[in-house]
Amino acid sequence: MENILIIIVSIIAGMATYYISVIMGKGAVFGSAIVVLVSGLLFRYLEAENMIAISGLAVVATTATYTGMVAQKNVANLKEMAAAGFITALLYIASTNTFAGVGGRLGTIAALACFTWIGIKKLLGNKIKAAEPRY
Repeated sequence: MENILIIIVSIIAGMATYYISVIMGKGAVFGSAIVVLVSGLLFRYLEAENMIAISGLAVVATTATYTGMVAQKNVANLKEMAAAGFITALLYIASTNTFAGVGGRLGTIAALACFTWIGIKKLLGNKIKAAEPRY
């Protein structure tokens, strides 16, 4: 159940950041900052009220916002961003106990997720069309 919540939070946070950044045109830093602020306040409240038993979801959301800061030429639309957010969640889950407390881990996870998605698109070629984004 915990991993499912991590995946859901990662996909939503990445897509929200991408939406604010690219579709609304507010920029990647602003998009990330808004999503991190909202998720930090929301998850802290839910944890304090014992409405959610998993701590650290704000960290997952933060990691996904770094993924959501990707350039539109690399992730063309929200569907692709959902896939990149899913990859981010998988990498986060796989590296939960690796390099805990070491700086740069979350950004590295986000970068690896973006590179992985770009690689998948190149491997599949025309099967994933990076045509004009549809929102």
